[in-house]
Amino acid sequence: MMENKGQWLDSSSTQIINNYRAAAIDGHTARTLLYRVIAESGICAEILRSTPVPGVERTWLKNRQDDFQSEVHRLIYRKLGLVENEEQSTFFNLDTPPRSLTGWTRQFLRTAYPRMVFDLYQKERRQLPTEHETLVNLSNAARVTSAETEYFTHEECERQRIEQIGDHYMEISRGLREFRRAEVRAQSLMDGLSLPSTVRPRKADRLCLYRMVSMDLTLCEKSAWNMLNILKNKPAVHDCDERLLALWDDYSVESLELLVSAGKPAIRAMVLPALADYQALSKRREKLLLSSVKKMGNKSARWATLAESLVRLFIAEEFHPRLSGATEEELELERRRERAFRRAITARSDHIYDQVAGFEDHPLGETQEDIRTNLYGLFVGTESKSRRKVSA
Repeated sequence: MMENKGQWLDSSSTQIINNYRAAAIDGHTARTLLYRVIAESGICAEILRSTPVPGVERTWLKNRQDDFQSEVHRLIYRKLGLVENEEQSTFFNLDTPPRSLTGWTRQFLRTAYPRMVFDLYQKERRQLPTEHETLVNLSNAARVTSAETEYFTHEECERQRIEQIGDHYMEISRGLREFRRAEVRAQSLMDGLSLPSTVRPRKADRLCLYRMVSMDLTLCEKSAWNMLNILKNKPAVHDCDERLLALWDDYSVESLELLVSAGKPAIRAMVLPALADYQALSKRREKLLLSSVKKMGNKSARWATLAESLVRLFIAEEFHPRLSGATEEELELERRRERAFRRAITARSDHIYDQVAGFEDHPLGETQEDIRTNLYGLFVGTESKSRRKVSA
């Protein structure tokens, strides 16, 4: 399997390098295309699965494989010299490329990946606040404003408030995983600046947009600025996918101005969690969610069946799969089964939503968007119930 992927990657990269040497494409385009063929080949996942990481629990590593695959893609993106304003002397040299891009990728990741994993593993072994404590502390801290602001202008007060939120975010989120930090930062911004959440796209669009943004993070702030100009009846200044603009549909001019004033990291923190799958849902949370959905309708067998289908669809659309295999073979079998199940149930998504929308008294709403919004609200509500059961 890896051999076939490697052959395709090497032949594709050779063509890209030849086009660069013939001046058919420039250096940045060549690097971008090389990143794209590495990402599309799927070879990173194969290398990660075959690379041992001594001193790290297998279960811990297994539960973070999807996160680490995204992280190594970012490492390769940086190594290829695609990050602006960075010294590129140690990066991939287009004029003297390696004979095999597969070999170059394997050699790089087998050094960088274990180091990255071990560093994160050691950080998570330290004493950290729980996610709930983090969000509560951020929520409280973000609402704290100075009692001595009457002598400052409105703009100075807003700047002070944004700086407070940033300081508390940095203090409380230290040590949390990178993607979780983005979620925590988004929550702190929403609490502290009274910002709405971004509009979460459907599964297929999320995957497409996440790939786009991972290759060009500036698309996050470009989309926010474009929407701000549109709301102000000004011409758009960037070429932006309409689906990225739709992330800001719930934002007003005032909200977008507050967000862009908080800086690029704040905008990206609002965008990235909206485009990625949520972490795998525990069995406890899944049971609580199903129970909550069943309680919304009558006690008929038809509603119970619909509720089960709807929850399974929601999990397939929104969450990473829950894997429990002990070996790589078992994990791969689980992934194949999960992909097949997702394809099957998402193919029936419109039918399931229509059935729920047309049910007696419309317990979750009459449109797909209403149903998804209410379903997410029920999911959020299961968090406190889950904590009570665990603490009990």
